[in-house]
Amino acid sequence: MSGTRAKAVAYVILPLVLWPLSFDVFSKYFVYGMALSTLLLGLLSLAWFRDRLRWFRVNTSVVIVLGLLMSGILYMIFVGGYALLKYMGLAGYVVLVYEMVRGMANAYALSIALVIIGFMEEVYWRGGLQESARELGGIFSNEPWIASMIYYTLVHISTLNPALIAGAFVIGLIDGVLADKAGLTASIIAHVMWLELMMVFLPLVS
Repeated sequence: MSGTRAKAVAYVILPLVLWPLSFDVFSKYFVYGMALSTLLLGLLSLAWFRDRLRWFRVNTSVVIVLGLLMSGILYMIFVGGYALLKYMGLAGYVVLVYEMVRGMANAYALSIALVIIGFMEEVYWRGGLQESARELGGIFSNEPWIASMIYYTLVHISTLNPALIAGAFVIGLIDGVLADKAGLTASIIAHVMWLELMMVFLPLVS
């Protein structure tokens, strides 16, 4: 296997290692583990695939507005999803997520960690990985967000938490399309602001 191919393979499979470590093995230190994991993935994306990153695909002001608007829409979708899970008797899965995220970090540290996580997740998933998916051919050539959405959702299956898996699908879909059509900056704004709303400013679970 050539060095370039080995690098590409390692780049793709890293989440299969890092996600179980962050969500399962070191769940007591989840926020810091996830911050380190996404930082690694994001830095690799910037080092290896920075020429593929498309930060702006439309006007800068449009990108900012879209990012902020979609963060609010994402939050409302998750409010509805939580109501549905409560109706189905599955709200406990959401409580588990909040306990894992908010259990060990104060609000200030959590806010900073969420910026790192949201930013670097987008740089990897909707940046380097999604843009690389264009090379797969077929439907992925024009709609690479489909590949990143599927993989992003599948990676979360290891958590065995239906709320996290469903949430990953929603984020993968909306942020994937947003990055593809408006630019990576838009999906970064949406992801970071959504995380802050969900976990710091307007949490669904007190």
